[in-house]
Amino acid sequence: MLEKAVLADAATTLDGVLDNRIKLEQPASGYRVAIDTVLLASAVPARAGEKIIDLGCGVGGALLCLAARVPGIAVTGAEIRNEFRRLCRDNIVRNKLNADLSVQPGDATKLAPALAGRFDHAMMNPPYHEEARHDVSAHAQRRAANTEKDGDLARWIANAARTLKPSGVLTFIHRADRLDEILDVLKKDFGAIEILPILSKAGALPKRVILRARKGGEKALIRCCDFVLHQPDGRYTDEAETILRHRKALEFMHKE
Repeated sequence: MLEKAVLADAATTLDGVLDNRIKLEQPASGYRVAIDTVLLASAVPARAGEKIIDLGCGVGGALLCLAARVPGIAVTGAEIRNEFRRLCRDNIVRNKLNADLSVQPGDATKLAPALAGRFDHAMMNPPYHEEARHDVSAHAQRRAANTEKDGDLARWIANAARTLKPSGVLTFIHRADRLDEILDVLKKDFGAIEILPILSKAGALPKRVILRARKGGEKALIRCCDFVLHQPDGRYTDEAETILRHRKALEFMHKE
């Protein structure tokens, strides 16, 4: 779903997502926007007029995809790396969407107090791999984006909770094999939690899971119907096509 054009200095590429509705300049190597980014944006249940924070926003892939689907929102990106913030600002200007979009310095493990309680939604795509149990990448950008230090997952989730208004919603994507650990961390600050497994093909074990968790309120664990990305022949399913190309929201269909 990415259409690529290498820029003159070869340090970055200009890529199209959502059927080229969004153009993203991003590093030619290292961590790059992928399907997870588009799926995350499609799962955020935001409405016009609401405020969203994107923790670890990178070059702005998720916040731009969300703004392309839901005009009239305000999204603040928080990103620790200077070069990613610069690219994110450039991408915001490049795409000229009908939304209030910005990016500021921010470490998702220790956010500034000024961000507390300001947002209706938080979204994030945190590092997936535990440093002590993972072969760490030699590439600095990929290592920073993918490798989690001990305790970082809990810090990301706690900081996301602090940014939310009462009853605000956190949406994030992570590894399915860490679901029990994630749920254990979420239970401190969040009530109702929806779990959506992402399958590469029907019948496969999920490698990713998207969670939506509401701050406070009554505790509930809601398991949703699997979302399948590919048909048996490798093509995207119709549902995946409408999300990855046509900006459709990812529906969380609750199991009976």
